[in-house]
Amino acid sequence: MAEHDKRRGSRSPKTMIPSGEPRRITMKDVAKRAGVSQPTVSFVLNDRRDVSVAEETRARVLQAAKELNFQPNRAARALRSNKSYTVGVIANGIVSQPYAGQIALGVQQAVQPAGYVCFVVEPSESSDAVDVAVQNLVAQGVDGLIYAAPAPAPIHAAAIESDVRTIFVNCWAENAQGAPQILADEYQGGRDAAAATFAAGHRNVVYLGGPMDDYACNERERGLVDAARDAGIDPAGIRRKYGDYNIHSGYELALDVLSRENPTALICGNDRMAVGALMAAHASRLDCPDDVSIVGFDDQPDIAEQLQPPLTTVALPHLQMGLTAGAAMLAEEEPSRRQLIPCRYIPRGSLAAPRPPR
Repeated sequence: MAEHDKRRGSRSPKTMIPSGEPRRITMKDVAKRAGVSQPTVSFVLNDRRDVSVAEETRARVLQAAKELNFQPNRAARALRSNKSYTVGVIANGIVSQPYAGQIALGVQQAVQPAGYVCFVVEPSESSDAVDVAVQNLVAQGVDGLIYAAPAPAPIHAAAIESDVRTIFVNCWAENAQGAPQILADEYQGGRDAAAATFAAGHRNVVYLGGPMDDYACNERERGLVDAARDAGIDPAGIRRKYGDYNIHSGYELALDVLSRENPTALICGNDRMAVGALMAAHASRLDCPDDVSIVGFDDQPDIAEQLQPPLTTVALPHLQMGLTAGAAMLAEEEPSRRQLIPCRYIPRGSLAAPRPPR
């Protein structure tokens, strides 16, 4: 027993690594593959532009790191750079909406190659909850904050005593002027949708918008007005009705219009209102697009393309807005005060030339 205790105390136990577990690739391995010194690898991978490294050497190091699938030690890197390599995303309702959730995905895709990760927090709608969430993120040492919302509108931003870069995506701060904003170009999207409708030959058009005081509704309507002028149409002659972006609202508005008038096209405030308008057309024994064309906005997944006929619409650039925000977060220069990301017009079967008069 004494001999056993003596053997056990003769040296410290070793940590055993399972034989099947791969060894971590280090900067030394990258240096050997690239044929350079380890400090040179460190300069390149940490983007030390204050140290002169030939571009050919830099490219060789980056290629070696890629071939070896080198993963930097995040903790050591953070200590050296005084950065946490984290970005806080305050998601004001986007997580529960698949299409708007593309904003968070875009941010992550933009910052991940630089070694950053995102903390996505979706607080309740109260100002106090937002303040607590942001204070927690700042206490964790995040390098930046991104507020994101499913629809363009003013939101509450927490007041923080910090120089943490803050960017607003699809929203803006009601209590902080001058902060960088990244928004969809709702005006351009509305103009493209209306221009396509007029180009198809429609002149008897009704606009079924969202709330009259809504930013997106106003911008899309502004695009409609300019597209009408471009087509030689008096904007005052285009009837306009306003709802709340829901299917029932689109149904009620369209049913009223179709029972009183005989429009050849309905330009709707969003895809959900367009679904309601299509239901109203069917209830009125009208065919889309032969009797009435219908145009939406948003290109909502599992809605627009799945309708019969598939819905002509405009896609909101949620993913690109997130990518732009992530790139702005990493940029050395201050982000632009306001960036508008183009929307994409998507032609489908619900828009066609009006039927010739009988």
